[in-house]
Amino acid sequence: MLKLFVYIVPLCFLLFMSGGAAWAENADSSTVAPYLKVLDRNPNDQEALWAVGFHYLGLGNNAEARKYGRRLLEVGEKDCPYAELYGHLILGLADIESRNSTKSYEHLEMARNLAERMQNHEALTYILNGFGHYALFVHDDTYSALSYYFQALDEVRICQDVRMHATLLSNISGAYSMRNDISGLKFAKEAIDIARKGNKIIPLFYGTMNAAFYYLIADSLPQARNAIEEIERMYEKTPFEGEEADLDLLQALLCEKEGDKEKAYRHYVSAIRHFTSASPSTITKVYIEYARLLRNDQHIRQAIEILEQGLARMDSTGILIHKAQLLKELSLSYHEAGNDSQALAYAFECQQYQDRRFDEIRERATQEARIKHDIYSREQQINAQHLEILDNRFKITLFTVVLVLLLLALGMTFYFYKKKNRLYRAIVSQNREYMQREQLLMKQMENLHSDETIQAASATLPSDKLSNLLSRFTALMIEQKLFTDPSLTVASVADRLGTNRTYLSKTINESTGKTFTQLINDYRIREAIAQMSDFEANKPLKQIAAEVGFSSLSTFYATFQSSTGMTPARYRLKLKEI
Repeated sequence: MLKLFVYIVPLCFLLFMSGGAAWAENADSSTVAPYLKVLDRNPNDQEALWAVGFHYLGLGNNAEARKYGRRLLEVGEKDCPYAELYGHLILGLADIESRNSTKSYEHLEMARNLAERMQNHEALTYILNGFGHYALFVHDDTYSALSYYFQALDEVRICQDVRMHATLLSNISGAYSMRNDISGLKFAKEAIDIARKGNKIIPLFYGTMNAAFYYLIADSLPQARNAIEEIERMYEKTPFEGEEADLDLLQALLCEKEGDKEKAYRHYVSAIRHFTSASPSTITKVYIEYARLLRNDQHIRQAIEILEQGLARMDSTGILIHKAQLLKELSLSYHEAGNDSQALAYAFECQQYQDRRFDEIRERATQEARIKHDIYSREQQINAQHLEILDNRFKITLFTVVLVLLLLALGMTFYFYKKKNRLYRAIVSQNREYMQREQLLMKQMENLHSDETIQAASATLPSDKLSNLLSRFTALMIEQKLFTDPSLTVASVADRLGTNRTYLSKTINESTGKTFTQLINDYRIREAIAQMSDFEANKPLKQIAAEVGFSSLSTFYATFQSSTGMTPARYRLKLKEI
């Protein structure tokens, strides 16, 4: 009945990989065609390989799904863990229904290993769901299946995948139904609520199907009929390929509960006609329920034939769900047919099967532990190889970095050596210019004190007037250090020199090429340099700035750096280095 356990997971995972509802609702050739074209151009395109692989899983074409899963693994070997993860996942899901179910477990375990390392909760959700299917279909172990489904439920709450959340709840309710445990109804209802709120058609369909089954078990016939009618409406809007047998089974059970056995028989026959697209679990369930109805109507021989067919089909597929129930029904049918020896044989086989299941659970735990150990050992070997590669890369990188740093250090040393030499030359040049200015000023001072006759004669020459004015200005600066007055203005200096501010400004500009303020700042900076050169006094820069005539420390710093190309602090440091 519960075909969702086989097909819903590939479809939902395909939706997750492609990012659109179209994959879940229309998993046909048109949806996969663009990805096949991409693979024609680039056979290693990861997204296309994922999409096509899960597309074939959705169609039940496991052989094609395996092909694309193996190609993803090949891509993953080129240091692409995501491709490796999903390659193992596709192969694990594709092999669940195969005879090589141990390989399915190995692939799923490898995928879980990778997903846990990458903390990929979405992938873990599908992997644990796959483990649940593995336990249910391969080993008919509902307890282990439920354990995996609940673990997957924890993961899906982290990644908040609404569709998968509803699907897992539906899977949990289906696993409870395998045990005829009515408590699974609450999970079916929760799946319906989540799917309806999120407008997720597929989990809504299967959740409603599970709910209908529980209502039938509980003899809640009005609710069962409402659920089945809702399933029929959904089926008309969105045909779910392969679900005809499931729908016929539900309708047959409802008709039987309502007393319409003739209609129930017709639905069972219709379900059998749809076996070609039905899942093995649904087929077995139809055989069991159909045979039970025949046995209750005393059609014992027909019931035995139906059950024998179901047992043969089960042995051919290897899907063991409902086997204990089928063997028990066969034993009852042979007993009512008067064939007690055959009834006893099937009862004994049923008991052996159940005992063997418990033994197999223990053996499987040992085998799974060995598989985990083998995977861990391989991971350790791979990690050791990676560490060796990383160690070699680190050594090469370290050597390269040391070499680059050495070359950089040599380059920086040469650069700073050249820069220091330029600084030295600038300082020497400034000092030489300063000394030359002092000598010139001293001569000009001598000329100021020469005979009045020469001064009177020279006063008739305009150019000498300029020189005379500049000389007297310079004398005021050097002898009286007027520049140390922060409030000094061109007007106040002009008054002291017996001239006007315009003439003084013009004289300074034509003689030095600088403005009054610039020239005053030059005197202040030279005085600052002189004071900084006195290492014994070791005055603070703030004190020097105030003493040479700057009204603020920031103006002093800006003027000093503009004049010398460095801050006062650095200049003082360089002077000490010299």
